[in-house]
Amino acid sequence: MHKKIFFGLLILYIVLPLQAQYVVKGKIVDINKEEVPFSTIQLLGTDSVLVKGCISDSLGIFTFPNVQSGKYIVRISNVGYSTLYKDIQVSDSDNTLASFVLDGDDVLLDEVIIRGNSLIRKKDHVVVIPYKIQKKHAYSGYDLLYNLMIPGLNVNANKGVVKTARGEATLYINGVKAELREIQNLRPKDIEKVEYYDIPSGIYIGDIASINYVTKTYQLGGYVSLDGWQNIGYLSGNYNLGAKLDRNKWSYTFFGGYGMNKYNGIQENKTEKMNISDSYIHRTLVNQNALLRDNQQYAQFKVNYKAEKYNIYALAGLVGKSTPENNQSNLLHYENNTYEDVLSLSSTTEKNLKPSVCVDGIFYPTSRQRIHINITGNYAHNTYSRIYTENKLESFTHADEDLYSFRALGVYNMTWKNSSLGVSFLHDHHISSSLYEGDYRSWQHLWRGESLLNLSYMQHLFDNKITLMINPGLSLLNYKLHTQPKCQDWTFRTNSWIRYQLHSNHQFSLGFAMGNFQPDISYVNTADQTIDFLRIQRGNPNLANPTIQEYFFTYDATLNPVNLQINSWHTRIKNNVSVDYYSEGEKLISSYLSNTTYDKWKLELIASCRISDKLRINSTLKYEKFKVAGGQGLSTDNFMASLQANYFIKSFTLSAWSKSTEKTLDSRKLAVMKSPALYGVSLRYNKANWMAEMGTENPFTHKNNYREYSCTNAYQYEQSRTSRIYQQTAYVKLAYTFDFGKKTSREFNSVDRSINSAILKAE
Repeated sequence: MHKKIFFGLLILYIVLPLQAQYVVKGKIVDINKEEVPFSTIQLLGTDSVLVKGCISDSLGIFTFPNVQSGKYIVRISNVGYSTLYKDIQVSDSDNTLASFVLDGDDVLLDEVIIRGNSLIRKKDHVVVIPYKIQKKHAYSGYDLLYNLMIPGLNVNANKGVVKTARGEATLYINGVKAELREIQNLRPKDIEKVEYYDIPSGIYIGDIASINYVTKTYQLGGYVSLDGWQNIGYLSGNYNLGAKLDRNKWSYTFFGGYGMNKYNGIQENKTEKMNISDSYIHRTLVNQNALLRDNQQYAQFKVNYKAEKYNIYALAGLVGKSTPENNQSNLLHYENNTYEDVLSLSSTTEKNLKPSVCVDGIFYPTSRQRIHINITGNYAHNTYSRIYTENKLESFTHADEDLYSFRALGVYNMTWKNSSLGVSFLHDHHISSSLYEGDYRSWQHLWRGESLLNLSYMQHLFDNKITLMINPGLSLLNYKLHTQPKCQDWTFRTNSWIRYQLHSNHQFSLGFAMGNFQPDISYVNTADQTIDFLRIQRGNPNLANPTIQEYFFTYDATLNPVNLQINSWHTRIKNNVSVDYYSEGEKLISSYLSNTTYDKWKLELIASCRISDKLRINSTLKYEKFKVAGGQGLSTDNFMASLQANYFIKSFTLSAWSKSTEKTLDSRKLAVMKSPALYGVSLRYNKANWMAEMGTENPFTHKNNYREYSCTNAYQYEQSRTSRIYQQTAYVKLAYTFDFGKKTSREFNSVDRSINSAILKAE
């Protein structure tokens, strides 16, 4: 009996370990280390027989309980990604597996999603997976974004501008910020998906809207690219060179380019009524001649090192701009005969040079944490000269400026199963020193700094049906002009919203945002500038801190094959900075005040439709109402309609667009501005590494006029402006990329070609 018990226990001792079962855990992410939710995971034996199966949760996490030790194959699939197979070993030690990284898959999209909709709504953003035909008919990141026709996005591929209902979007590539106008070197075939955050959260807190291109990555190889754009109708062109070399974790990128314009300037007809010393002067201005000639050059070198836990890059750049000619000749007629009709001549020249450096790092301490640090500094030397003559009198102004800018950004994010927490700190600092000579000699020294601290908490509730974002923040603005008292303002900031997802194809959002924006440094001064011999431009260092409040409602619907969006907005700017006119002796002073409130209401309907695999259209209907309270008080309303269509055939893309007339109320000028109807067509050819495009704007319009009028107590005017650039024009674009070694992803051209200046200029 004892022997039987002994042998029984011995057998159990041997067999039970073989039957021991363990828990296997893992996480699914994409190449941008973003969680991929709701993936299908299968645990297969070495003979490919199914052992277990499950679905990952909203954070990409999955768990297999009761798994025996041994060797297995994990199969992971998700719509829009390549199916992944991975060998694993289950033992009696820790069975928390390293993150599984899914790669995009165009073949899967062509076979499956093309019959449905490529727009996938997630908890806090929209994922758009390009169709193969959309990639084939695009050469740059802007071209592809234009082809996607995402509701709410207005893409001008030629000018490199991406706008939403709230303003301009910020562009990213694999989570790294890129300038709005500089995505020309991004190859569409390397883009796996586009993430669109219409209400930014997480790492994108602070943006009006965010667009992130997720691209493939390569280890070895490089490319050299050349592209050129030439206008027909007036002299204008832009020519660029790009090169990149990838070697394992290192990449080296160089960009350089040249652009120029030469045309007959802006022609205007203008009537004015000025109240000077309690008497009115009526004047008519008729353009006689105009000429504008400018050019721009830039170069940038960038070094990037990317590892599993971090991505660091450093860059150095140089941008130069020059306007050697900006001449205007006008005939002035005075109706009260106090002055004779005279010819006025205005000649303006400008030069700008800006070197800059930047260091940026993104770190992943754990799979749930992300740290982003960015430090940017630049120096700009700006010169401005203007000569004005009228009735044998001459006025001269010359300004020489040194402007130093510094920016530091730190962002920390942590995510949990159904929530995330983030904190960000940003400091912007500018020091400007300007010397004015000529009619009015002065020295202006201004330093301005703003620090912003933001907290963000996001919570997903009721099985992700409801998403709540709470984003409190604080801004401290300091600026001081030499000989003037220091100005300091604290402002509460927030961008809080709630989103309810009825189901996967319908959702609406309701939100409130509050913040501030700094007065432009070009008019925070005590300088004077001669406009003409009756008017003087003058800065004002004592302006209040403008604050902005915004209320918004958005409804999104996917009704295959139509994507629909309805937007309703109300924006209010308190302490709005606007022009201020008053008489001083025999002169009319044009300065600035911050005593008005600006309101804007908007109702917008946007629809995009995939009529067929080859034809897509996008349309917008918009109504706006503007009002300025305080000061003189102004109001107007606007109705606008636009239509865009793309037709793909073989290697060609035929695009057509049109936009009706528009009217807006400029909050700074206190002027109503009317723009004419515009339209255009283009034909693009894409084949291998070549791209050729030709297009025309306003081909049947002989004269487009932009009208503007303002009515204040001291100064009233009505004007009509036109130029050769607004009329019948055409253009030709040509681009070629030479790849060497193994294929490598084209880097985005992140050169910041803008140059800031604090110089007060005559307007």
